[in-house]
Amino acid sequence: MIDALKQLVVEKLDVNLSYDEFDHTTPLFEDGLAMDSIVFTEFVLLLEKTFNVEFEHDSLTFENFYNLEKVSQIIAKHSGK
Repeated sequence: MIDALKQLVVEKLDVNLSYDEFDHTTPLFEDGLAMDSIVFTEFVLLLEKTFNVEFEHDSLTFENFYNLEKVSQIIAKHSGK
């Protein structure tokens, strides 16, 4: 799952990093990938489409999307896996 998430970030989002420049613990915001609100919204929509999940508004928190490890956990929770 982490590799698929990294691939999505590199190929579909404007983060200006290569696949090897970050890992599952790199923060998505601030000093990490520095996602802004527009890129984050694109990311959430991509996740919903790619993994066939729908995030509830209250699950779209900084803590749930802190890094790719947290993202994989929230996807698993919403997909029932």
